[in-house]
Amino acid sequence: EASSGRPACGTMGSAHLSQDGGDRRMSFELRPLEQGDFHRGFLDCLANLAPVDLTPDEAIRIWRGRNAAGVRTVVAADVQGNVLGTASLILEHKFIHKGGTIGHIEDVAVHPNHGGKGVGSAVVRALVELARQSGCYKVILSCNDQNLAFYAKLGFRRHDNGMRIDLK
Repeated sequence: EASSGRPACGTMGSAHLSQDGGDRRMSFELRPLEQGDFHRGFLDCLANLAPVDLTPDEAIRIWRGRNAAGVRTVVAADVQGNVLGTASLILEHKFIHKGGTIGHIEDVAVHPNHGGKGVGSAVVRALVELARQSGCYKVILSCNDQNLAFYAKLGFRRHDNGMRIDLK
């Protein structure tokens, strides 16, 4: 891990998006989540997905634990460093498939002001590539019916059924 608190994988790339169908271009960088992002819109992105109910300091403590456990969270940040979108990759080492590794993509979220501009697609693609580089034999995620077409455009397909029990 670098001294900035970022995982050693460094910058993942950049993308350019047309904004409002005009000639203006918006650039963003894909990179690992860093501590300053908790004050630059990261929690606002997550709040567009589900209630966060954490202070930035509480979220930073959780982030440090997740980093220690190997969870990789990426962000798309604009040139000012504001977080536009995020997603996380959790690697699971299996007993089956000769001890192979699968990637779980979680918490794909885009800031409410930047939906529909390719930010979500970019962070998901970055995590799929990170999973590939990590030796994963597959990547899985759960989504609601409204997002099936979004993930299908990124190469995902329906597989089995998801189930859950809410404990709280």
